[in-house]
Amino acid sequence: MSNDLLLVHKSVLPESFPLIIKARELIAHDGLSVSEACKKVNLSRALYYKYKDFVFAPTGSSSRKAILTIKTEDMPGVLSSILIAISSSKANVLTISQDMPIHGIAYINLTINIRNMEISLEELINQISKLDHIKKAEVLAYD
Repeated sequence: MSNDLLLVHKSVLPESFPLIIKARELIAHDGLSVSEACKKVNLSRALYYKYKDFVFAPTGSSSRKAILTIKTEDMPGVLSSILIAISSSKANVLTISQDMPIHGIAYINLTINIRNMEISLEELINQISKLDHIKKAEVLAYD
């Protein structure tokens, strides 16, 4: 995943990218609708929606979090093996939510701090996916 990101100077980007960031700030902080924010910064809604999840301003914060969702068989020790994999990568578990198993399948959602992780998030997901009794593991979101 980290190979998918680039750091570039804004002078080489299309003029719309800083406008997308400004529109997102207006929506988040001023409570404007997408339409209102786009009108205010003179940006088309189509461009906003196309790039809103891919253009970010640096925050200066080194705090990074990821939300993982994992589908498992309902077996003793599965959560423990997942937590060991996360701990071994030097990530830190912030929250755990496990649903009631239905028909032998359980869903686990984890929020983890990935700031000090020694492997990529993609690598961690691959490791978790290879554990016994794991049906599916994926990144739901990351910041």
